[in-house]
Amino acid sequence: MVITAVMVHKQRALVRAFEQAAATTAATACTAEQLGLKPGMVWHQLVGRAVLRCPGEGRYFLDLANWQRLRRQRRRMALAVVAGLLTLALILLATRTR
Repeated sequence: MVITAVMVHKQRALVRAFEQAAATTAATACTAEQLGLKPGMVWHQLVGRAVLRCPGEGRYFLDLANWQRLRRQRRRMALAVVAGLLTLALILLATRTR
């Protein structure tokens, strides 16, 4: 859980760098060096999810629609986990009172 939170935090920081540089279209794409970033695991995760897109020449831009989609998926997953835990807690509580 802690590792996931750290990864999400790093992803948000990376996305913020692209937003601040206004690198949100193929025409405004930047290299990692231009943004002062070093591609690592977080970078490659976002490339794999098409949040960071490469139009060529080692330049990347932030695909805002895919970033928002990823954030919605995460929220839905967290809600499903919480709902599952609440359901389990209610079942355990109901079986203990009998």
